[in-house]
Amino acid sequence: MHTIIFDWKRTLYDPDSKALVSGAQELIRYLNQKKFRNILVGKGGTDMYQEVKRLKIEKYFAKIIFKEGKKDIEIFSQFFSRNNPKSTVVVGDRVRSEIEIGNKLNMTTIWIKQGKFSKELPLNETQKPTFTINSLNDLSNFFRLKFKKQILA
Repeated sequence: MHTIIFDWKRTLYDPDSKALVSGAQELIRYLNQKKFRNILVGKGGTDMYQEVKRLKIEKYFAKIIFKEGKKDIEIFSQFFSRNNPKSTVVVGDRVRSEIEIGNKLNMTTIWIKQGKFSKELPLNETQKPTFTINSLNDLSNFFRLKFKKQILA
């Protein structure tokens, strides 16, 4: 089973409108149906857990972790396979945060180049994503194609 670690704010959730980003619900529902282990990681406290509950998406995640302050490698490292770290995917909107952490752990990283941080380019090799995708709808299509290829292989 593949694990996908999703960043919360501005990747799946827009804190300005207090709504899911376009395509988020369809994507996590699809991945859940295909038996991916979805993990949600983000900044915040009980207010963010309440938002996940309000949006009725908690059932799509095997684990949800919100923490105040900067994201750290320890949170991400508990979810990847040491034998096959590339089978864990980190999806986020910031190359200088969750993408960099995923790369340091040798995971597959996908930068959703949308919104507030779409112009924030990598400063070094460690911040360069494995894949760059422009929207969650495009990411959904990406996973559908990947999944089809795995079935046919």
